[in-house]
Amino acid sequence: MYLWNRHILLLLGNDIVDLNEAGVTGKSHSARFVERVFCREEKFAISVSENPDLTLWRFWAAKETAYKIISKITGPPVFLHKKFKTTFHEQISKSKAKFEVVYDAQKFQIELTTDINYIHAVGAYAKNGELPDYLLCEKVHPVTHSELKDWQNTNRWAEHFTKEELVSIHHAESALVRFHCKKVVAQELEITPSRLQIIRPSKASRPQPPFLLLDNKQTEIDISLSHHGLWLGFCFSIKQG
Repeated sequence: MYLWNRHILLLLGNDIVDLNEAGVTGKSHSARFVERVFCREEKFAISVSENPDLTLWRFWAAKETAYKIISKITGPPVFLHKKFKTTFHEQISKSKAKFEVVYDAQKFQIELTTDINYIHAVGAYAKNGELPDYLLCEKVHPVTHSELKDWQNTNRWAEHFTKEELVSIHHAESALVRFHCKKVVAQELEITPSRLQIIRPSKASRPQPPFLLLDNKQTEIDISLSHHGLWLGFCFSIKQG
């Protein structure tokens, strides 16, 4: 069985929220959800925000991103959202902002891009404390209802994925985000996507973070995948030099 690649120096996480998806608008009015997911300081920030829903989903995306990173450091912990304490750090531009997430004294810097249609969060953590010489690539890709319907045909999956990959693909969205991630990584490496595999093993029946194989060998390239509604989000790192 494949094990997650512990030799990767730059660990990545990402999350995407489709702001047009059913159930997104008005979520800040769900007292039960807000109480379950957010700590006191986060709840206050949501309540005084000019756009409570947007603030809520920014916090959510940052928490999810930090969770994906910590899962690569310690293995996936029990995901109690309140333990991932999130604060706004700084506004970088009109659409980009930095947030900080603290989990068990571990700090993660998360960068969020806010579009009229989505929120995309990306975080990177250097295992040795210093950011290595890597190129960090992040992508957001829209999908259509017809594309999702087309990819519900599992015969399409067999055309693009190995048996090892298919073990962790359960619906059209997870197939599509892997397909597009491999396509973009292959373009960066100037190779064919067929040389790449995205493997997501399980340990004690718990899914582990996905990792990338090149010619059936583990690489130093880390990846992170996400999807929600009609949007796919992913990021990957490529060592320079």
